[in-house]
Amino acid sequence: MSESINAEEYIKTQKDILNQLSSLENKSFETKKSYIVRLKEVTRPLLESGYYDGLKLNDLCSFIYDDLLKKHGVTVSRNDAFYALFDETEKHSEKNPLSTKKRLKISSLPLDKQTGNTVIDKLKQYARAEVREPHEYGVSNYLKLILDVSNQTTKQAESLLSKLGKAYFYVEQFEKQFSDMKILEIEIADSTGKKKKDLESCFTHYQHCKQSIVDIESGIGKTENKITDLKETLSEQRHISKQLDERNKITFLEKWNAIVANISLGVSAVAKKLGVNKKHLTNNVRPAQNPVTQVENMHHKYIDWFKAIKIVTPNGEEFIFDAKDYFDEQIERGKLQLPFKPLVLSNSKIE
Repeated sequence: MSESINAEEYIKTQKDILNQLSSLENKSFETKKSYIVRLKEVTRPLLESGYYDGLKLNDLCSFIYDDLLKKHGVTVSRNDAFYALFDETEKHSEKNPLSTKKRLKISSLPLDKQTGNTVIDKLKQYARAEVREPHEYGVSNYLKLILDVSNQTTKQAESLLSKLGKAYFYVEQFEKQFSDMKILEIEIADSTGKKKKDLESCFTHYQHCKQSIVDIESGIGKTENKITDLKETLSEQRHISKQLDERNKITFLEKWNAIVANISLGVSAVAKKLGVNKKHLTNNVRPAQNPVTQVENMHHKYIDWFKAIKIVTPNGEEFIFDAKDYFDEQIERGKLQLPFKPLVLSNSKIE
């Protein structure tokens, strides 16, 4: 090993950074990023000098993740954002998700699919490739960032919920046993030996739990407005999601719409969703008149009214709006106990 560096100094700094990262366990990757970069800076000289036997420079990335971060309980997603902190010389290409070897899985073209034309056969083979994601593409990077942010936020919320749940439960049970803290203090003072030690330990844990609750509550702040804002966002997401995903359960208004509208779903699929007999749809819903009795199915005349309701004011001004879309949105808000949005009619918008 080279004598040009003070290995003990680097190791000490390395441990300090890892301790700091451990204290940031519930923080986002963005918060941890600068510490990981610093950890890389103090570890690289150790690796280059031969301090770690058998390791080379391109082992730096995997060494920091597996032997430093992971073993010290520091949670970091091994994704593109993590690998981006390292130079190409500091990581194995086969372990790097940005590398072509990792990202592309191209299966060979069967003999019966080959044409003998090199270009065409290559293109056919490329068409069979399994590509994880576009490389260095704005939309792809944006979507991956959303996944990272969501993952970090979810993990933090789950960790806080677990910590809060344990603390709240212990405080609740402790106060049931010792409703008067002065009596507890007297009992601790009068006790001796193991009982005294156990009571003090329980009381100390109680105080820690109380402090954890205070810390979490003060960190989050008042929740009333935040809950309402989140519910507003969630209701919009559910409304939009339902419009995009036809597999979602339909509302009672959509059931009515499915009956009066000549939708493209198969009869069996609609009947199953509505919980009605398939013959009822075939005879009394889909056709303009019953094929057996020739009786007219009057609801077909109401389709246009349902899709576009016209309101005429006393001065003769007309407004037309989509009743289905409006009420579907209010249903999603109602499920989250949010007040209905008022119906605002307008013939023009001011930019």
